[in-house]
Amino acid sequence: MKGIIARFKANLFFALPVNRYIVNILKHRLFSGLYIPQVIQLEVTNYCNAKCILCPYTKITRPKGYMPWHIFEKIINECSQFEKGRGLKLILHKDGEPLMDPLLFKRIDYIKEKLKKSTVHFNTNAMLLNEDKAINILNSPLDSITFSVDGTSKETYEKIREGLKYDAVVKNINNFFNKKKELNKKIHITMQMVLNKDNMHEIGKYKKLWGDKADRIFIKNAHNFLVQKTSFHGGVLGEKQLSRCMQTFNLMLFYWNGDVALCCWDYDNLVGLGNIEKDSLLGIYNNDKFNKVRNAMKNKNCKDIVPCNICSQIYGKDGRQWA
Repeated sequence: MKGIIARFKANLFFALPVNRYIVNILKHRLFSGLYIPQVIQLEVTNYCNAKCILCPYTKITRPKGYMPWHIFEKIINECSQFEKGRGLKLILHKDGEPLMDPLLFKRIDYIKEKLKKSTVHFNTNAMLLNEDKAINILNSPLDSITFSVDGTSKETYEKIREGLKYDAVVKNINNFFNKKKELNKKIHITMQMVLNKDNMHEIGKYKKLWGDKADRIFIKNAHNFLVQKTSFHGGVLGEKQLSRCMQTFNLMLFYWNGDVALCCWDYDNLVGLGNIEKDSLLGIYNNDKFNKVRNAMKNKNCKDIVPCNICSQIYGKDGRQWA
């Protein structure tokens, strides 16, 4: 009887909805004594070939540049000290177009050399995705890529993604799909659409256009920092927001110069958590500033934390908002 009860309790535990917020905190604090990031986001460059209205790029006042190799190398080498046994998710974009980075493929190779169990991903607007770059991506150890396309018509797309050409982007992406099939590659492809009032009417057509080609269609709402109240924003379409934001518990974001930002919406580094050239990765991730934000998040009291106090989106453990 005791054995039956024990099995029932075990099955009940796994059947119940898991509070991933609590599990994540306990896992790191109980077993290591430190918070350890699961997602490492690297801004390889903040130069971009577009001025999209749903991106903070045009609001940024910090300097432009490319991540120096010694900064990149230090981050990856320190990640290798705690990557063993579980793997990390490496994201190679932030406020810029990663295909503009001349060291992009060298970085991907280095990550895969040093972090054997980790995955590498980046988002691109695909404007620069010529055949040579497509082949380089497909022949690289990149695990996944997201093509950000916010419309299904030239008029809608070019209104949102200023500086880009819809026909060229669609051609580049279709060529990539064809080349993937030709080379028999397994890279996971996501098509992403950020919603606002200008493109909501194209959701159905978007799914029809890309649904049979992409591994995943990701449709999310524009952030309240970037759109007017009359636009559509807040969370992921049809998805309930979480009660607490997980970014400070599992994400560590490095700007190109080594500065560590609170999250992807701290686009001008207002919080100032540290710099990897002056401290260790885990030293920064467990410093007083980081823990102050975590404590505020635990207590659901972020009124004094910028930009959390005016943020419309809550981010989950799986990083679905920045996928």
